[in-house]
Amino acid sequence: MKNFGFLCLSVLIIAATLNAQGFRDTYSDPNQSNVMGGLGITWIDDQPYTTLTLAPELALGKFGVGFYLQLLMDNQNNFKLRKDEYKGGVGVLRAIRYVRYGYKYDPFYARAGMLVLSSLGNGFLMWNYTNASNYDQRKWGLAFDVDFGKVGFESVVNNLARLELVGGNLYFRPFRFINPNAPILKNIRFYGTYIYDNKFPSWETQGEWKKLQAYGLGADVILLDLPVFRTGVYYDYGKFKDFGNGQATGINVIFPELIGLFAMMAKFEKRWIGEQFIPNFFGPQYELDRELDPFEYPTESGIKRLEAAEKNEGYFGQLAGQIINKVRLTGNYQRLNGMKGSGVLHLEALAPDLVPKFELSAFYDKRGIETFEDFRTLDNRSLVRIEVGYRLNMFMVLSTVYYWSWVKAEDENGNTVYRPQERIEPRLSFSYRF
Repeated sequence: MKNFGFLCLSVLIIAATLNAQGFRDTYSDPNQSNVMGGLGITWIDDQPYTTLTLAPELALGKFGVGFYLQLLMDNQNNFKLRKDEYKGGVGVLRAIRYVRYGYKYDPFYARAGMLVLSSLGNGFLMWNYTNASNYDQRKWGLAFDVDFGKVGFESVVNNLARLELVGGNLYFRPFRFINPNAPILKNIRFYGTYIYDNKFPSWETQGEWKKLQAYGLGADVILLDLPVFRTGVYYDYGKFKDFGNGQATGINVIFPELIGLFAMMAKFEKRWIGEQFIPNFFGPQYELDRELDPFEYPTESGIKRLEAAEKNEGYFGQLAGQIINKVRLTGNYQRLNGMKGSGVLHLEALAPDLVPKFELSAFYDKRGIETFEDFRTLDNRSLVRIEVGYRLNMFMVLSTVYYWSWVKAEDENGNTVYRPQERIEPRLSFSYRF
């Protein structure tokens, strides 16, 4: 199913989540408990598996925990258990999807396990990062943020077992030391970001590892912070050690709630990119890009794309919103002027109860976009998840889940290769919210 088509596009644009300053994603970290389990069939590259799933989510105040235990039995091999999910990742620990306290942008926030929508600062270096883009090789990471008012920090670790990718953003608001109530001045924030990956494929010697390092400086200020309107501006500078640098300036405009019906956020960013620099490099597909050997995949690996990046100017735009707390949607796009294939798109959608009895959710990430055909075609630059469910009654849900992602595999000669993987999961589930 390589042609995504208008049907999938229409599902994607239904709903999603806000990830701007001051909003929190209550659907990624729900405040309602749910018990779900089901039996179904999963097709992985046209091979069928009988699938047993147990996925409860429990929320108690600020605390929350999510589980996801899935057993796949090969229908064509005497129902032998598929073990790919438990190799090269965290093993049986993948059954615990996350443990959290609080929400992003709370004064204290911690989430361990699967990370989603993880960003540092205003996202110039790390934006919407996830450590779960490889479905089979799940990792246990950590996002940990503390805001003391005058100073604070954000942090992300992709893999607590190996500490491969580690990033932090340290910030302070200098005028709060002088007058914590000064209008506008109290909201001026300066920050510094540092990210390193200590097991990145060497771009100099095949088969070896190097440390990839990036750092940045920036400032932002909330100009207006009213109950019905919020806006601010920011500036970012980023640099990769041994490579190039770039800078950007942008504006956020947020309507937290308009007459009780909907909320909206818009963001626009102008970028000046030097040679060998890619903004948002640590993004949704980073875990896939970092796996690729730059000598075997000279045009697809993250480091080779970084080496080949040219000096240019570009932009980033995002529009997001929610309607009557039932539909959430976001879409953003970035591109460099005059550079072929530089388009990067992110869509995310969620509508758990917009249409009676139907539950809809989806996300789509694609880079290397030049034409509309690139947008609607799934390949090794794409990540997709779509789920459509129909609630039969208060306990039972009939649903179908579609995945498109990359996986590490072996060819007929035993060599490691990376290829797209398609998964389709129709299932009947027990689901009860309380």
